[in-house]
Formats: sequence, C-alpha cells, structure tokens
Amino acid sequence: MASFSDLSSAKGLKELDTFLLTKSYITGYQASRDDLAVFGAMASAPSAKEYPHAARWYNHIKALLGESFPGQGKGVGLAGASAGASAPAAKMEVDDDSSDSDSDSDLDLFGEMTEEEKAAQEKKKAVIAAAKARAAEKEKKCKSLIVMDIKPWDDETDLKKMEEDVRAITYDGLLWGSSKLVTFAFGMKKLQMTAVIEDTKIPSFDEIIEKDILLLDEDEEVQSELVQSVDILSFNKL
Repeated sequence: MASFSDLSSAKGLKELDTFLLTKSYITGYQASRDDLAVFGAMASAPSAKEYPHAARWYNHIKALLGESFPGQGKGVGLAGASAGASAPAAKMEVDDDSSDSDSDSDLDLFGEMTEEEKAAQEKKKAVIAAAKARAAEKEKKCKSLIVMDIKPWDDETDLKKMEEDVRAITYDGLLWGSSKLVTFAFGMKKLQMTAVIEDTKIPSFDEIIEKDILLLDEDEEVQSELVQSVDILSFNKL
C-alpha cells in the first residue's frame, strides 16, 4: 500500500512525485480508474519544475479524459472524503488489495461528459488540427537567403559575363538577388551575390554550385573558364 499526505500540500505532492518516479500509472501498466480517482483528488496541476514526474502523469491522464481507460483498477481510497465528493485536500491511500467495488464508489465523482464538455473537446481537437495544418503549410513555404562570393580566375576575367552566366542558371524555387563587386587579394575583384531558394524545391544548393556554376561542361566535367571558386558567406532561413 502506498499512502500520500494532503495533495494540496508540498509534502503530498512530493510523495506522489517520488511514487511516480519509476511508474507511468498509479496501478498496473495502463491507465485505469485508479488514475482517474487520484486525478480527481488533486486541486490543480502540479508544478512541472518542482514535481516533474507528477506533472508528467497529470498531463497524460488529463489528455486521456473522455477516452477509454482499459486498465482494471486495484482500488483507490480517499481517506477523509465521502464518496462522490471532490477531495483535493484529502489524505489518499492506494491499496493494491482493495476490491473493484471500492474503486467504483470513489469514482462516482466522474460522470459522463456533458454536451458542453464534448463540444469543448471537439473545439480543442479542431484548434490542434488547424495549428498542425498551418505548420505544415509554413514548412512548404520555408525559404533561405544565401550570400556567396564568386571568385574569378584572374584580374582579366570578364566579371559582367560571369554574372550573366550565373543568372542564366534557372531552377523552380531559385531566385537570384542583388550583386556587387568586392575587392580582395592584390586588388582583384570578386562577385558577391545573393540568392533566395525554396527549401522544399531546392534540397541542396551545393549541387547547383558544383554542377552549374563551377562547371563549363557538366558531361565532361570541365571547370568554368570564368569561375575559380564559390564561397558561401551566409545561409539563413527567412
């Protein structure tokens, strides 16, 4: 038998939290009427920070309300509370040897869901489904902003032609942005460009760099006569 002090006190919640440290349910290995009885004896949800195991159990049982509880309870007695009364401050005892009839008497406080409760539950399900749909739609539209340096082979490279060649690369989900020339080693200039990609349509921008920007002839894998290298400066989600 496991006993718990007043569940509205820190002592009682600590005892319950310790009891649930290695258990998922009050008795057995599936949700039962015992869990409902203990749940009903609590005034409010326990603090997840102070009583993580009790809070985990409480939220799980709360989520199951309105659904079936397949487990057969061993019996939960709420000492100090009459049957059918809500007893948030009562001393509670869990007796593995109690009869099912004792458990049933304690569970008089749990009636069938009212029409208002059913409507609230359906509304909650609809809200969750809508949130999931919005998240999925947002994932489809997720984009990334890329800033890259495109370096020429030497100072005689036609940078205007190099930029034209890069912008000529087209993919569904790829949009070339602004560009500018930046001076680097020994006074040479490189092309700095931005691009926006739709992540679901362009799974790998590295392939575009390797197969389209750096290669003059993809079939023969001949490197471009204009582009010496490409460096990604930043890759950020929009």
